Amino acid sequence: MSELEREMKLLESILSPYFKITKKGADYLVAEKDGEKQFWTAKINFPTPASVEILAGEVISIKPKSVFVVSQFEDWQTALTDSLKEKGFSCEVQRISPIDIGAMTAGFLPFSEHIGVAVNNLEEAEKKFEEVLGVKPSGRHRVETEGLTASFIWVGSTRIELLEPFSSDSAVKSFLEKKGEGIHHIAVQVDEFDRKLEELKNKGYRIIGPRVGATGKRVFFIHPKDFLGILLEIVEKGYRERAFEE
Repeated sequence: MSELEREMKLLESILSPYFKITKKGADYLVAEKDGEKQFWTAKINFPTPASVEILAGEVISIKPKSVFVVSQFEDWQTALTDSLKEKGFSCEVQRISPIDIGAMTAGFLPFSEHIGVAVNNLEEAEKKFEEVLGVKPSGRHRVETEGLTASFIWVGSTRIELLEPFSSDSAVKSFLEKKGEGIHHIAVQVDEFDRKLEELKNKGYRIIGPRVGATGKRVFFIHPKDFLGILLEIVEKGYRERAFEE
């Protein structure tokens, strides 16, 4: 059995208990639930113009709501998204690391969006990540409403959001004064953002927000006292083009 065949067999075994598999290709599956189609594909090679063109054509022929690319190569997400847009087809594309796919359970559980880390100095924090892990920031974004600047660093399929306050009124400033540098919050993205917000309110969870987050998506937070001492950020699911400071 080839590496691709093993990946596809694993993918089907994970999806089939929760979705109806309606179509199979050599490197893709179409999974349906509640009348919505999801396109899942495994890619073991780096994307080339030809391979992206072929995949985009397959996606457009299926017309799914979402596309999930299981690959170690991060470029698949950007390349496929751009190709679909050029062809006039709007569809959310997400990349999932092969390491993470085995840990996924459907329903589908919310995808990890990022981990927020409060820091005193962005440049020093970015340097630490480069020295220890060899990774560099992908961009910065100044969030006026929160009184902070965010720097984004990808570590594998996980996005780290470094947060440096520039305002004395910033919640991150208060966090640093009380606890020092460290993990500030964990963020996940969910389907049906508005429904989830109302559902949690009705269950009595204390909600902070909603508001627009650093990447332009709507977010809200669950108060740490209601969630194991963790500030949990719920992020609106959806693709947004990067528009960060260089």
